[in-house]
Amino acid sequence: MNSLFFPKLAWTNLRKNKSTYLPYLLSGIFSEAAFYVMQSIAANKGIQEMPGAATLQSILGLGTVVIGIFCVILLFYTNSFLFKRRKKELGLYSILGLQKRHIGLTMFYETLYTAAITIGGGLLFGILFSKAVFLLLLNLLNFPVTLTFSISPSVLASSAGLFAVIFLLILAANTMRVSLVNPIELLRGGQTGEKEPKTNWPLTIVGILMLGLGYGIALTVKSPLDALALFFVAVIAVIIGTYCLFVAGSITLLKALKRNKKFYYQPEHFISVSGMLYRMKQNAVGLGNICILSTMVLVVVSTTVSLYLGQENTLRNRYPTDISLMADDEMNSPEEINTILDDVARKNGVTLVNRMDYRSLTTFAMEGENGFDSSEESMQNNEIPVQFELIPVEDYNRLTGENKTLGPGEILFYGEGWQLDNDTLQFNGQQYAVKENLSSFPIKLGQYMADMKSCFIVMDSVLSVQELYLDAATEPPESLQMHLYVCDTDGTEDQEIAFAKDLGEALDGTGIYYENRALNTQEWYSMYGGFLFLGIFLGILFLMATALIIYYKQISEGYDDHDRFQIMQKVGMSRKEVKKTIHQQILTVFFLPIIVAVIHVAFAFRVIVKLLSIFYLTDVGLFLLCTVGVVLAFFVIYAIVYALTARTYYRLVEER
Repeated sequence: MNSLFFPKLAWTNLRKNKSTYLPYLLSGIFSEAAFYVMQSIAANKGIQEMPGAATLQSILGLGTVVIGIFCVILLFYTNSFLFKRRKKELGLYSILGLQKRHIGLTMFYETLYTAAITIGGGLLFGILFSKAVFLLLLNLLNFPVTLTFSISPSVLASSAGLFAVIFLLILAANTMRVSLVNPIELLRGGQTGEKEPKTNWPLTIVGILMLGLGYGIALTVKSPLDALALFFVAVIAVIIGTYCLFVAGSITLLKALKRNKKFYYQPEHFISVSGMLYRMKQNAVGLGNICILSTMVLVVVSTTVSLYLGQENTLRNRYPTDISLMADDEMNSPEEINTILDDVARKNGVTLVNRMDYRSLTTFAMEGENGFDSSEESMQNNEIPVQFELIPVEDYNRLTGENKTLGPGEILFYGEGWQLDNDTLQFNGQQYAVKENLSSFPIKLGQYMADMKSCFIVMDSVLSVQELYLDAATEPPESLQMHLYVCDTDGTEDQEIAFAKDLGEALDGTGIYYENRALNTQEWYSMYGGFLFLGIFLGILFLMATALIIYYKQISEGYDDHDRFQIMQKVGMSRKEVKKTIHQQILTVFFLPIIVAVIHVAFAFRVIVKLLSIFYLTDVGLFLLCTVGVVLAFFVIYAIVYALTARTYYRLVEER
């Protein structure tokens, strides 16, 4: 046999089946390009020079891993569709005299061509677009970093290597499939699964229970810590429940509709229900994939967009002042610290405004029916504690210019956004009389956690502050002489950043805890801009996978329905009735996943809000607006993809 026979046969097969192979090649090229771009950006020297580079590189590294796993799953899934569609063709080769090793050799060349086009095209597009994507990332991060465009041999090698391994595994899987079946089974491969599926009540019940578990966790979670601990449990439960209900629950529902004679014995219902019933077993997994991918797109994009848009507000919540210092009075006197602040500000041309300093100790306790408890047992649950800022009345009067007086056991209370229910504060079994509930306070606390309640407790003396602090401490404190210094800065952005860096150097080695919003803002932009970049990237990939699965499902539906609907016309149904039945059926099949995805997102909304609060995003309205906007945009894109792929379906069904 001519040595070029099999390479030519493989190339002819690709050309003859371009309607199915072209989307496969394009998705592979795009996936390869995405993987290369993500790796290339993570390795770019410009990224390494950014503030917050470690955070951003961690996010990009996570994105690289996710994209790599996604590429493996996507290519194997689409290959399974291609192999199924070609079963008859491979069986025919066997009938015509080709041995299994000849078929394997043909598949080798087909895989070789596919891998070469995918890897070569993906790397080419990745190289061409990596610079533009990097500029997009810089724009999201608000950083004017000089771009150093380079092509890393290690990135090229790892990207090409991953996809070479994927295609090698695909070839091995296809070869094994061919070797394990006989030609007759291959010829009949397209008709497998045509028997009417049976009702599977156990799997349906499992699906309902798993979906109920996931929804229950999402609706009952109370704190961000609980949400963080249980979120992935809920996700896994919902994924399992989704697949079970699509595979078994859909059959159960269709069987129930079939038993309803008034509904079932109508021309349009009879054809739609029976048609969906016969193919639902083989379609269910694909529809479940569409549903899960759609849910991922909606969740990933809506959360990252809301985090990015709300970052200025969250920065203000976390850092209410530009500068915050915490010092031990026994180690650093107020005069020394104020001198350092003045000298560094003068050096950088920055004016310090809204300067305040006060002695304070911070403690935490859990709120319960019997007041507040800071014992180790109460603090071990996943609830968020209340933050108590303890201040002597002497410092309060100095900050406000007032002349409040307090006796032993008396306090002034100010809760940020909340109040006590009575006139006493019970803390670890001790009663403190609330002499006055303050309506305002000169200091605003930064949030350690977004959902954390915080309050100021003004006490009669420094000694009373220390006693309460020691009573709440679960281990010996490092110091009882903490002094806080806060202020804002007035200057240009460059001056404020230079001041922040110089102040950090001046305080280095002094033991003073230092926070500066200008420097942390850059870290913040790195994190939230990186999240948005990754969200957009993954959203596009998941959307591409969704479109690809829809396209292949439409082709599969078209091939399966062609003969069936020809028979319908021959037995008396008009062309209009057939088209109406087709339209009703594919609308039901392909829009069911996105409807279920929206339901998933609606139930997950509460737990996602809790998770976002870990990142200090408390603007629920902003997240709701972003979610609704993303859902509407995705629905429009989904409808466009469906309309475009439906043309292929109608063409296949109506072919004569």
